[in-house]
Amino acid sequence: MNERRLKLFVQAFLMLTAMLTEVAGEKFPDPIALLRKALNPPVAYSCRIAVSSWGSHKGDTALLREWRLPDGRYRIEYLSPKNLRGTVLISDGKRRWRIVEGKAVWELEVDTLTPERLDLLSKNYRLTVLGATSVLGRKAWQVAISPKVKGKPHHKFWLDAEHGIILKGEISDERDVPIAFMSVTDLKFLSQKEVPRLLFTPPVKAAATKSQKQLTKVQAQNKWSLKLPDSLPFGFVLERVEEVDLPKNLRTLHAVYSDGLTKISLFVLPSNLKPSLGSSRVSIVQKPLGKRALLVVGGIDKNLLELIANSF
Repeated sequence: MNERRLKLFVQAFLMLTAMLTEVAGEKFPDPIALLRKALNPPVAYSCRIAVSSWGSHKGDTALLREWRLPDGRYRIEYLSPKNLRGTVLISDGKRRWRIVEGKAVWELEVDTLTPERLDLLSKNYRLTVLGATSVLGRKAWQVAISPKVKGKPHHKFWLDAEHGIILKGEISDERDVPIAFMSVTDLKFLSQKEVPRLLFTPPVKAAATKSQKQLTKVQAQNKWSLKLPDSLPFGFVLERVEEVDLPKNLRTLHAVYSDGLTKISLFVLPSNLKPSLGSSRVSIVQKPLGKRALLVVGGIDKNLLELIANSF
């Protein structure tokens, strides 16, 4: 190739690269912006959701019906399995209830629930928009979320390009072995008039029992004589502390840590308590803590969880 042809080739290559970069900028939006929209889709809709998990020796499958409004209200009904059929999760935008057999089992302020921490997520995971595809006949962006530390699960989401609704989700381990999968079916967009207010209202006569008591970090440390770190190894930070009731009227301290996507729970238990946890899809580590024991639970590799438990 002579010098003139080489220059023309380089110019053509640079022009093509610029064109592709411009097109790629249009085709591949910012993944954080996509996830932020997915947290609160700006549209009313109803759908069915099929959820499957393979983390235990027998696969678990559930079918749910969901109604969701852009003001934060939602209603989720379990259609299966049989032992959960009739269970309902409701939020009026300010509080959240779990309804079992017509009774509100617990109530929480919505703002005390753990939100997705997108800033923390971007520090601990690599976010990549893999491209556009079609789900339920709608354009969707496929987003991959890969941990920067080995031992944490990998996530993929298929987000509705127009409204941000999560149409499909997939969780796998670092060997790409499936852990859980969810898929939306029967998606229907609604007007506000098509959604009865009663869908988001808990039973009037059902007194909600508060089995959780929110604590500040200082309150928890003073009452339980336990130092709670603000952060744990591998990017986990303290999100909330509470006291919860276990069977046999046992009160325990529960601290929740998050890396923006994956959560770890710490429970302070009597040292002689041997919880029967059976087969579980999460890792569990129990560590002696004087006259008490620290139970650490999380959806990460057990070796990683042991390193976190040993940091106390």
